[in-house]
Amino acid sequence: MAVSNNVTFWEMFRELPVRTTLASVVPVLLVVAQLLNGFVHGVPMVRIAGFAVGMLIAAVLVTQHHLATFRRGKLQQDLFGGDDGR
Repeated sequence: MAVSNNVTFWEMFRELPVRTTLASVVPVLLVVAQLLNGFVHGVPMVRIAGFAVGMLIAAVLVTQHHLATFRRGKLQQDLFGGDDGR
């Protein structure tokens, strides 16, 4: 039985909008808010850039993890049918 692995980020977003937003969009908004906050209050950009880079890396890694989990669930659902455990 051949199963195609064509699950996309947007499909995950449609099925799990809250989880995807928390993992992907909220960290980017926090970075933008922190950059603006630091600029307004005169904080050295090196400190803010460190936070921004760390937060963006974390957002990418968490999003990749959630996408892999979603793909695994879809694959299990295609192969075995029924509930995928989410």
